[in-house]
Amino acid sequence: MVNTEIPVNASFSDNFTYIPNPASPLFLHSSDIPGMCLVITPFSGSGYGGWRRSMIVSLSAKSKIKFVDGSCPRPITTDVSKLRQWDKCNNMVISWLTISLSPTIAKSVQYFETTESIWNQLEHRSGAVNGTKDELGTMRKNHGNRFMCAARDGIQKDKEEDKLHQYLMGLNEIYVGVRSNLHMMQPPPTLDSAYNILLHDENQRQVQYTPQLVPESISF
Repeated sequence: MVNTEIPVNASFSDNFTYIPNPASPLFLHSSDIPGMCLVITPFSGSGYGGWRRSMIVSLSAKSKIKFVDGSCPRPITTDVSKLRQWDKCNNMVISWLTISLSPTIAKSVQYFETTESIWNQLEHRSGAVNGTKDELGTMRKNHGNRFMCAARDGIQKDKEEDKLHQYLMGLNEIYVGVRSNLHMMQPPPTLDSAYNILLHDENQRQVQYTPQLVPESISF
């Protein structure tokens, strides 16, 4: 007798493509391509409120705002086609978001895996500094019930330290002094704190830089 039993972990969706409803945030239009800038001027450290508003409008128009506010998390399913579609959309929005940032800021968030985590970093870094909290109520979600694992805090701490070391190693040699100080800090600073310290150091260097005029040049 032939055994026709299907293995428990088999998935019918492995060889199929998931096609979402056009109204779904998982739907990608033919015009949606990686590297498409959604704003006129990429965010470079100032004017965060206007940039943020433009991004929200553009992402809402493309039905992708749920990837930013966390209301479209990666599905918990064995349907491989749905997981691939979510990953595809998440990566697409990440490309739109990072191309809308200056190269320096984009580099500082390049190791984050979701659009939501990148957006939250930008909120922490620039939202508080610039005081742009006008639409925060529409963007914040309560994620406290998402993770019930007892080891969550320890795992999250290790991930944050890995991101910090990756970020510091990507800095150029002009930051070698402050980078060494950050490496020696115990406990290690958060990525947000390290970014703010580096930003403060850069601002101090700009303020202290005063070109000296050579007397001969003045007389000439």
